[in-house]
Amino acid sequence: MLLATIGRVYECEDEMLRNLPLLGKGQDVRDLPTYTIPEAAAQLAIDAWTLTSWYTGPDPILKNSGWYGPAESIALLSFRDVEEAYKVYLLRHKFRQSMQYLKKALVDARLETKSDHPLLTHKLIVFDHLALEKPGRGGRRRQMIPLGSGSQVTLYIPEVVEAWGKRIVSDRSGKRTRIYPWINSRTDDASRPVSMDPDVMSGRLVITGTRIPVQVIAGYVNSGRRIEEVAKLYHLDSEVVRQALQHVGPKIPKIS
Repeated sequence: MLLATIGRVYECEDEMLRNLPLLGKGQDVRDLPTYTIPEAAAQLAIDAWTLTSWYTGPDPILKNSGWYGPAESIALLSFRDVEEAYKVYLLRHKFRQSMQYLKKALVDARLETKSDHPLLTHKLIVFDHLALEKPGRGGRRRQMIPLGSGSQVTLYIPEVVEAWGKRIVSDRSGKRTRIYPWINSRTDDASRPVSMDPDVMSGRLVITGTRIPVQVIAGYVNSGRRIEEVAKLYHLDSEVVRQALQHVGPKIPKIS
């Protein structure tokens, strides 16, 4: 089933790019479904099979925002969907949560929050498991509700690590979000060579601080240009170009 799904997307991708939905009046650009799953997977450096499995089957772990094609057979993702998928990826790979646990935790979170996208609409923090923070209101005390496990969270830990704080950054208004999906984020929390911002190149992966799509850089290198040449052409540091290429393809030898 996954093979057929990914195959249909690749066969229709050119046509899809010409017929993606347009932004409606008053619609947030982050909610516009414009990414295919394979495209989002490539930009997040997530295996396409893995990401497809999160949105398909009778009980998918995530819910996409749009559809394309006959009988709406091809799932489309918005920037907010991409953000949610990257949060799941970080929980899975950086914090070693099992997919079985995450699936149960997200079911619990949807029931508690009445939201289809609780990772986006509510604050969840990481103990040994996920916990939903419900702020106190009126006479009600703040609650920490455990998700996906039978245990009860009785102690709030102020030093708790937020799973995605350094990789998904919003401005103070909450209306602009940037994703830094560095392939080595599990071990390197400092580097941010590539980024995705819905207000920059329609949210496609660019070299951070520029409007230069990483796929354009990759195209030059794949056509035979040396990394140093491409870096000079775009006034970029050669090591930044190397890191960007590492994110979207096979590991590139380090420049001496």
